[in-house]
Amino acid sequence: MADHGLPGEKRGGALAWLKNFDVFPKTLDDAKEVTASGGTLSIVVIFSVLILLFSETSLFMKTQTKHEMEVDVVRGGLLKINFDITFTRLPCSVLSLDAMDVSGEHELDVVHDVYKRKVNKEGLPYGEVMSQKVDHARDQGAIQAIKGQLGEGCNIYGTLQAQKVAGNFHFSLHAQDFHVLSSVFEDRSTVNTSHVINHLSFGPFLSEQAWMVLPPHIAASVGSLDDKEFHSDQHIPTTHEHYVKVVRHEVTPPSSWKAQPVTSYGYVAHSNNIQKAGEVPTVRLAYDILPIVVHLSEKKQAFYHFITQLCAIVGGVFTVAGIVASLMDKGINAMKIKQELGKLG
Repeated sequence: MADHGLPGEKRGGALAWLKNFDVFPKTLDDAKEVTASGGTLSIVVIFSVLILLFSETSLFMKTQTKHEMEVDVVRGGLLKINFDITFTRLPCSVLSLDAMDVSGEHELDVVHDVYKRKVNKEGLPYGEVMSQKVDHARDQGAIQAIKGQLGEGCNIYGTLQAQKVAGNFHFSLHAQDFHVLSSVFEDRSTVNTSHVINHLSFGPFLSEQAWMVLPPHIAASVGSLDDKEFHSDQHIPTTHEHYVKVVRHEVTPPSSWKAQPVTSYGYVAHSNNIQKAGEVPTVRLAYDILPIVVHLSEKKQAFYHFITQLCAIVGGVFTVAGIVASLMDKGINAMKIKQELGKLG
């Protein structure tokens, strides 16, 4: 009978050619040598790998924000300015809002989409909401009525439609004529322009979902002056000036959020006080809309990139550790040889 051989021998012969491609040759246990230096290096390697893996995993779990800035070629059109300001010591009967910009637009005592409400001496609003021009005091009775309101405040809020150019809007007593102001405020130092900016923002109001899309630092810039208080000196007429630089942001959320891109207007502000005896103080907000747009895109690291980084960390650390171990072994062996030859004392 013919000898067909054992099944194991046939498989071994059939797979023997694969040994030529083995890049992971096995070392016999008898040929291995363990040392204290190698053990120390192994502990360092293990801790290094664990720390790097933890750092890379934390980075993978975070959402990364990419910033890009370019010139805003979309110029012209109107921009909404939303404001809510409380004057603690100026009555509504003398307070007016004026607006102007560098294009030549100038409007006095603006009332369209602007509302007022009286504030009592305790700082609480009362009475009806008003949206009308200041009534000019024409007789002594009207002047006395205004005097009776001194010490009260006024909450003025609303929306302005402004050109996308530099401009300003200011709150003043200019709606009443000089004779009335001289009769009501016999001493200019009694005109107290202390105020609280409850809210100031640019552009349309954002939805709740839009606020969730905005990164924290961008959301904070939308209302940089919100809830800020500004106080006047009681003895010198004080004009408050707020300078605002406005920038448009385009925020694109990660695709996994299934949310629409959000457009917001953030700003930075600088406030200053001007004290000059003899002048009627005002509150002025000057704004400048910068011709740039900042694009922000948020995305998470791709999973394949995360796996690649993990492999690079493990492979890189073990490769470097192997080089260090080889150098250490060569150094130790050289020291031993010199000792044997008696060259080290």
